[in-house]
Amino acid sequence: MADKDPSLMARCPECDSRIYFERRPDTGEIIVCPECEASLEIIRNNPIRLDWAYDEGERPGAGGGPAPEELFGLSVDSGRDEGEEEYGDDEDYGGY
Repeated sequence: MADKDPSLMARCPECDSRIYFERRPDTGEIIVCPECEASLEIIRNNPIRLDWAYDEGERPGAGGGPAPEELFGLSVDSGRDEGEEEYGDDEDYGGY
């Protein structure tokens, strides 16, 4: 049996199993992991890189789903001036 071509292998981001391809897949192609059955998208084909398949407009950074500041509890505009301390005057905390 011939060895499998390592340039035609990628790892599943869900279960970390090796997925081998008979040919170089096209970017954007959707596959299913044979081990965990996760839907995966080819996000790069040289070298092959996989990511979870998202519905149209759902991929982070593509205008769908929550904004990063919502995911991490960040506020885009906190209402404070740059450099202003959240806790008020230094003297309230012993001058630190």
